[in-house]
Amino acid sequence: MLVLELRNIDLNPFETNGISYEQAEFLHLFLFYLLWKDEGNNCDEWIKMGDSYNDVVALEHPLEHTQFEVEAKNMIDEMEHLAEILDLTISDTLFVNLREMLMDPSKTLAGRLYKESEKSSQGQVATCIAKENYKKSWDKPYQLTGFTDMELSTQILMFDCLQQGIKVEVLDRQDQFLKLQLKDHVEYVKNGNMTSKDSYVSPLIMENKTVTKKILQQHGFRVPTGEEFNDIEHALNSYNMFSAKPFVVKPKTTNYGLGISIFKQEANYEDYQKAITLAFKEDSSVLIEEFLYGTEYRFFVLHDKVQAVLLRVPANVKGDGEHTIEELVIEKNRDPLRGKDHRTPLETIQLGDLENLMLKGQGYQMNSIPKNGEIVYLRENSNVSTGGDSIDVTDQIPDDYKKIAVDAVSALGAKISGIDLIIENIEVPAANKNAYGIIEANFNPSMYMHIYPYKGESRRLTMHIIHFLFPELLQS
Repeated sequence: MLVLELRNIDLNPFETNGISYEQAEFLHLFLFYLLWKDEGNNCDEWIKMGDSYNDVVALEHPLEHTQFEVEAKNMIDEMEHLAEILDLTISDTLFVNLREMLMDPSKTLAGRLYKESEKSSQGQVATCIAKENYKKSWDKPYQLTGFTDMELSTQILMFDCLQQGIKVEVLDRQDQFLKLQLKDHVEYVKNGNMTSKDSYVSPLIMENKTVTKKILQQHGFRVPTGEEFNDIEHALNSYNMFSAKPFVVKPKTTNYGLGISIFKQEANYEDYQKAITLAFKEDSSVLIEEFLYGTEYRFFVLHDKVQAVLLRVPANVKGDGEHTIEELVIEKNRDPLRGKDHRTPLETIQLGDLENLMLKGQGYQMNSIPKNGEIVYLRENSNVSTGGDSIDVTDQIPDDYKKIAVDAVSALGAKISGIDLIIENIEVPAANKNAYGIIEANFNPSMYMHIYPYKGESRRLTMHIIHFLFPELLQS
């Protein structure tokens, strides 16, 4: 295997990582060009000439045109021709920018740095850039550079593994599949906490809400009553069964709160129809269940112990008496903790059909202006994945409710689960009738929302996963 080391490439001080994508793209093409270009048999001669050119260019003024402008133009033309021959995918701006730098040296790295330094000094420019980069880095401290396209819990797990001396190999980047190795000990992990410690059937049980509910009910846990529907017509014809009481419509197997509609009061047929339609978009089977009153808590259970409890507040905005609900959502979404596709600790608040349905039930529209201090909820379900706020309450939850969560996960035969309890009053003992209800068990619970909560103490669940998989780390 041939290894080439590029020793004459300047770092780009204007890029956080010292090099831009376009620069890397240029270097890739440039190496192809060097392999392709015929320089004859006298290697010593053209190497000597290259050294001479390099010495001349290094001493040229940053804002002056290079003495080798003609050669440089020819080289760019030849590289562009090579890219066409090889049918390489190249950024549209690459050759445009290369030619612009030849025509205007102030656009080169040296030229840009020289121009910036005229206002102060190179030291001050460098310090200013460093402070900006530092601020950007700590705006999103949760990201693992080079892997920001991966799911956030996986990024955090990878970071912690590397800190512990565990070798990390990404087997499938898109599928978040990792190989972790500590000496001869190998573990495979998918999506941050799907491991060999859980049997194959456990995730299948938790994925199926009907099966989950039946097993928990058989073990004496309280779960909401309801019906399952496998076709939209049958569900729509059952409107009168549910319309006069609080109920929840949700897909049978999907996670992340997708397609869930909650009606705390009577629902008209039009809204019921919308809720059923939205749920069937997410799954071929839909559950309609009784609505349990109380506060929803997410218990993260690992190996017969509750490691974290989260209070999840549904997506909301706080009125200021001046801005519309839509404007308030846009402003709240500017928080660097918010993003999309589980790459950030919090998800952006959406403004779709479910949110409009929720606002309609409260007498609002997107252009309504709520009063100063008024909280307006855009979702009933409290999933962080649908824009909710996460608040750590681990230390506030009594042990009897934690035991309920642990025992429920054990009944499902799982080692790792995020189990959701509705509790009306945590000061009431869990043994009291209807003190709680279990509404869901999740086989691949998000960890990042516990590690970077909207409010409250961080719980580094990824470290608990690592110690669960590699207990020898605790013995050394």
